[in-house]
Amino acid sequence: MKFYNRETELSHLSEIAALAQQTAHMVVIAGRRRIGKTELIRQFASGRSDVLYLFVSKKKPQALLEEFRDILAERVPLIKTASFRNFEDFFALVFKIMKEQPLIIVLDEFQNFEVVESSVFSTIQNLWDREKDRITGAFVFIGSVYTLMQKIFEGKKEPLFGRVTARLYLEPLEPDAVAEILGDHGQDAVAQLPFYDTLFGGIPKYYFLADRYRLYGKSQGTIIRTLYTDRNAPLQDEGRELLIEEFGKNYHLYFTILQIIAGGETQMARIADRAGINVNSISKYLEELVSYYQVIERRLPVTETVAGKKIGRYYLKDQALRFWFRYIFRNQSLIEIGDTEGLTAKILKDLPTLMGKSFEALVRTLLIRKNVEDPLPFRFSRIGGFWNRTGDVEIDVVAMNEETKEILFGECKLNGNRFSSADAGRLKEKAAQVRWNRETRRVSFALFSMISLSATQKEALQRDGITPFDLKDLLPSKVNS
Repeated sequence: MKFYNRETELSHLSEIAALAQQTAHMVVIAGRRRIGKTELIRQFASGRSDVLYLFVSKKKPQALLEEFRDILAERVPLIKTASFRNFEDFFALVFKIMKEQPLIIVLDEFQNFEVVESSVFSTIQNLWDREKDRITGAFVFIGSVYTLMQKIFEGKKEPLFGRVTARLYLEPLEPDAVAEILGDHGQDAVAQLPFYDTLFGGIPKYYFLADRYRLYGKSQGTIIRTLYTDRNAPLQDEGRELLIEEFGKNYHLYFTILQIIAGGETQMARIADRAGINVNSISKYLEELVSYYQVIERRLPVTETVAGKKIGRYYLKDQALRFWFRYIFRNQSLIEIGDTEGLTAKILKDLPTLMGKSFEALVRTLLIRKNVEDPLPFRFSRIGGFWNRTGDVEIDVVAMNEETKEILFGECKLNGNRFSSADAGRLKEKAAQVRWNRETRRVSFALFSMISLSATQKEALQRDGITPFDLKDLLPSKVNS
C-alpha cells in the first residue's frame, strides 16, 4: 500500500535536515502505535545517505550494543571489530563522528531504554550539553508509549528536559486521506467511508492490514470477522497491546472505564455507577485518562465555555479503540468459547448505532476542513454538538459565528431520505431551547446524510427551511471524481 498524507511532516523533517547541515538538533516524534511513525522515517530516509536508523528493542544491553555497532560500522568500517563497554562509549563515538560529518541518528522506540539501560538518558544529556555546539546533524527520538516519552522529555527532573529543538506529533489521517485510500482500492469512497471510519478511524496500519488480507470489497461481516473475531484475528488483542504498557498495574480499572464509555455512557455519575466506583473517586481516573494518558476527551456543549461545568461528557478519542472496547473487550466470553459467528452477528446488529455516532463526528471534522470554502450558509468560528443538563435536548451539529451572531443547527442521518417534516419540526423545537444570542441571532438548519438524498427529499427539506447535504458534498472533489 502506498504512503498517504504526510506531506507536512515530511517537509518539516526535510527543513530540519537542511538546518542540521550546519547546526545540531534534537527531535521527538510521538504518536500512538500503528500511526505510521516508523514509515514516516522510512519515507524521509529514502535516498538519503546521512540517516542511521537504530531500533531500541528490549534486549540485554550488550546484545543491543553489538547490533548498534554493526549498523554504525556500515558507515564507519573501521569500527566493525570495536567493542563497546557500555552505551556511553557508543554515543561518545557517535558524537565524535558528528563533529566530522552531519548524521541523522534515528532511535525508534526510544522509551525502551527505560528497561534496557536507563542511564542512556543521562549519557545523551551530558554529551549533548558538552558537544551540541561542535557537532552537526540531528538525533530523532521516536516513541509509542506516550506517557514514557512525555516523562523523558517533559519531566522537569529528567535529564533530557528542555533539550528538544523540534517536536512532531503524528495525528490520525484526515477523512479525505481515508477516502483516497478507499478509492485507490476500488471502493466507493463516499459509501464506504463511514464504515471504515467507525472501524479504523485514521490509523494507517489498519488500512494496510485490510489490504494485506484482501478485504477491500468484502462484506462488513467478513472484514470484522477476519480482523477481530476469528480465532487469532490480528486485531483481537489490539487494545491490550496498545494500552497495557501505558496503564501499568491499574490497567483493569482503566479498561473497565473505557469499556463503559465506549458502550455509550458519557456522564460521570453514570460511568461511576456502571463501574462500581464512588462518583467522588472516579473523577481522578477520568482526569488521568483525559490529561495524562490522553485516551478520552471531555466535551462541553459548543455554546459553553466554562470547562468546570458539570454538563461535560466523556468520549474515547480513538475510533478504533472505541470499536475494540465496545465489542471485543466487552465480549471476552464469546471470544473464549470461540463463538466467532455469534460475536460477529452481535457486532453487526449494533454497528449502525455506533456508525451513527461516528458519522456525527465525521461530519463535524469535514465541515472544519471545508470551512474556508463556506459549505455552510456562513463561515463559522466554533462547531460541536449541543445537549442540555437533563439530556432531553440533543443536537448533532451546531456551528456558529460569534461575530456575526449566525448559528446553524444540523441533524446527521445515515439515511437522510427518512427524515420527515415532523423531524424538521422537532429539530427547530430543540434549537429554540438553545439560549445562545436567542434574541439577535440569525438561524439556519441543515441535514447531513450519508446516503445521497433524492431530488424529492431535497425539495421537501428546502420547503421546510432545511439545507440538505450529502456526504459527498463535504468531501474533496477529487474523491467524488
